[in-house]
Amino acid sequence: MSSSGGAGPDPLLALAQRWSVAGALAGGVLILAAAVLVSVDVTLRKLANVTLGGADELSGYALAIGSTWSFAFVLLNRGNVRIDALYQRLPRAGAALCDVLAVVALLAFGGVVAWYGWGVVAQSWASNSHSNSALAVPLVVPQVLWWLGYVWFMACGLLLLARALGHWVARDWDALNGLVGARSVADEAEEELANALAAAQSAQRGAPR
Repeated sequence: MSSSGGAGPDPLLALAQRWSVAGALAGGVLILAAAVLVSVDVTLRKLANVTLGGADELSGYALAIGSTWSFAFVLLNRGNVRIDALYQRLPRAGAALCDVLAVVALLAFGGVVAWYGWGVVAQSWASNSHSNSALAVPLVVPQVLWWLGYVWFMACGLLLLARALGHWVARDWDALNGLVGARSVADEAEEELANALAAAQSAQRGAPR
């Protein structure tokens, strides 16, 4: 991501992007591992009438943690769902205002969840709560990992909001749209084409000569 008109790459946004990619990949691996665990458990139950135990519990933790750590990546890459039937017909200043308000709304929601989520984490820590299962997992562990995903989402969202407001003050609508605007069909098509070209180049480099 870039800052406004020709100022060059924004180092904080670049750092946030790198860490968000890492978080999303880690969350994806966690969810994939949970899917494998559940598949093995179901197969063993069917074929050998035995169970690994706790697969459903661990998969629930993995889904919650993996989801929250993907939120920042989705936000930074403008992947959140937007209803743009009216948005596309607004003047540029009006569309920019909608973009900023959308980030504010996401931050408001994330802030409420993070605030009450911390209350749950603190309660589990204070009471030394464990899951009511054979695994007896200390609940503070998955809860903290889940909550930190929201904290990172909020940090990235606040950074985006600060940069978007800077573009708003400068009336740099192009930069603001490229940062937090709704993605158009042309944007998505351009990204798919770039991904396809990158995949083709990678396959060509790996092909035997």
